[in-house]
Amino acid sequence: MPKVSEEYKKNRRSQIVETARECFIKHGYQKASMSEIIAATGLSAGAIYNHFSSKDEIILAAARMDLAPFDRIRAEQPWDYVFGCLKVLDTPKVRRHLLVTWGEAVSMPQLGAVVSEQLTYLRDQALERYRAWGAAELDFTDEELEEWLTVIGAAVLSVLTGYVVQTQLVAGGKKDSAREAYLEYASAILRQA
Repeated sequence: MPKVSEEYKKNRRSQIVETARECFIKHGYQKASMSEIIAATGLSAGAIYNHFSSKDEIILAAARMDLAPFDRIRAEQPWDYVFGCLKVLDTPKVRRHLLVTWGEAVSMPQLGAVVSEQLTYLRDQALERYRAWGAAELDFTDEELEEWLTVIGAAVLSVLTGYVVQTQLVAGGKKDSAREAYLEYASAILRQA
């Protein structure tokens, strides 16, 4: 039997995770069964378990995928980075998967750690930009700048997580108007900070 390349293995793992992610979006982590994931991939159970030891391992890999689009955001102003994040979050599948992930993170400590890492990463990316801007534009001492950044960090997380919750759960049939109202709210918070 010919040896399989690392690139092939990586691509196969990605294919499995992406297919499983679709199942998770549709049914949630608990209701999406391994047999459903196996059927959706078109692979054998052995092929799946050759790449992943358990459903939990697939869940963690699927959750980690959510961070990739945020790495492509380029913005000069710090608030534009956050609006870039909101644009990524404007995809219904991304929002749905995040809600599924956040809900399950409460009872699955490993997933909770992934979610914490992701939110911390997004906050820190925004704060890096706000720190540079604040140091150049605001007349703060170092201590005042750090205090201000603590508040900004909380605001950034509030805006990002709130957008997911409000546009996915609260908006009902008025998603467009809720989205526009939320963007105005976010702009007021992030630009006047």
